[in-house]
Amino acid sequence: MFDPDPLIKTFLCLWFIIFGACVGSFLNVFVYRLPQRKSLSYPPSHCPRCQHLIRWHDNLPVVGWIKLRGRCRDCRLPISVRYPCVEGFGGVLFGGVFVVLDQFFSLSFYPLIVLTLFVSLLGISILAACLIAYDKRKG
Repeated sequence: MFDPDPLIKTFLCLWFIIFGACVGSFLNVFVYRLPQRKSLSYPPSHCPRCQHLIRWHDNLPVVGWIKLRGRCRDCRLPISVRYPCVEGFGGVLFGGVFVVLDQFFSLSFYPLIVLTLFVSLLGISILAACLIAYDKRKG
């Protein structure tokens, strides 16, 4: 059984956190556009109020929102705090699942990675369904 050293597991945990935040970022797009039957890929990410495209460096999960102080770069209107919360939740979910599976289950390296992805994607799918239902109910 291949058991990587702690440095590799730390790197993997950080990778899962970043990957989870990116999945959370896509989840924001998915939850906003899917119920409206809009394309998930076009147009690129833009401010829902002024329609300006979001620059790539402003679209980094959580970091972009903090850097812009929660406001659109162009129109300066507030961006909902839900965006970084969902992105952050994605990072915590993916990283947390990796840590829990690694600490409490004696899985070899590759099953650990596959199971982390499976459980995390299941969790993020449930979150997507909950957010869509909440938005629909809200209004």
